[in-house]
Amino acid sequence: MSVRKCRRRWRLKQSNHCALLFRTNRIVFYYINTPILIPNKLHFIFGMASDFGGKPFSLSHYLAIQSAVTLNQPEVAFFHYQYEPVGEWWEKAKPLLALNKVDAPKEIMGNKLYHVAHQADVVRLQMLKEHGGIYLDLDTISVRPLTPLLQNKFVVGKELKVKWTPKNWRQRLKYKFGLIKNNDGETGLCNAVLLSEKNSAFLNIWMEEYKYFRSKGRDKYWNEHSVQVPERLAKEYPELLTQISPYAFHYPLYNDEGLKMMFEEVNDFPEAYLHHLWESFSWNKYLSQLTPDKIKTEETTYNQIARKFL
Repeated sequence: MSVRKCRRRWRLKQSNHCALLFRTNRIVFYYINTPILIPNKLHFIFGMASDFGGKPFSLSHYLAIQSAVTLNQPEVAFFHYQYEPVGEWWEKAKPLLALNKVDAPKEIMGNKLYHVAHQADVVRLQMLKEHGGIYLDLDTISVRPLTPLLQNKFVVGKELKVKWTPKNWRQRLKYKFGLIKNNDGETGLCNAVLLSEKNSAFLNIWMEEYKYFRSKGRDKYWNEHSVQVPERLAKEYPELLTQISPYAFHYPLYNDEGLKMMFEEVNDFPEAYLHHLWESFSWNKYLSQLTPDKIKTEETTYNQIARKFL
């Protein structure tokens, strides 16, 4: 690998197999050994239900889109929806997006999809299979470009378990004598952020597992196909994907300590490409309360990131 230096200005072109630094009278080649497999296309999903799950399109959703588009400079940013949002922040986001109206799937492989979250799980896999690209939940905020990861076939982030703490003196006593074990560690691979080449082999195997889908909503199988199944498949087919540190996408966590780190304190997370904001846990107290003035004037981890994209 070599680069010839020249005095004149240069510009960068990217192809699927190399990057070219070139000028009008001579070309400087800078070869990238690994081809770019994942297209730089963003995917977002929203509005699988007419009531939007009680969480209408808001400032935090706009900032998820704006930060991702600004930092990644995608070829296209798809917005897959059944019910189109309304409101001020939707009107601001709309020009950034290519709208794709879909019908939320009610079943897959003969198994009923009872919850809109599971319907959205299926749609993201279908769209990545068809187009390839970068899928992001709308409860994220981007910190730096994901483009360095596009040389992989499939990328998914690990998710940590929330640290267990004793709730009363009986549990503290049992924990002290080893009768209760602390289950710290990883809980699986989280589908809130996915990067995939078109028609990915790992993604196809994952979709085949929906033959065994059995959740009926918020039950003990709630995250089986979104977190546990990809973790199991990753152990069986490690050559088909790249697993990313939990600190890249899904940290801090959704417990009180983690939410305070993001929305009340100022912290630095040097490994982060983006932050998953865990909307199910953060909506009422934090995300639904955001305003431009608060973001501009209150010093928190989230606000310091978000104000760049207002």
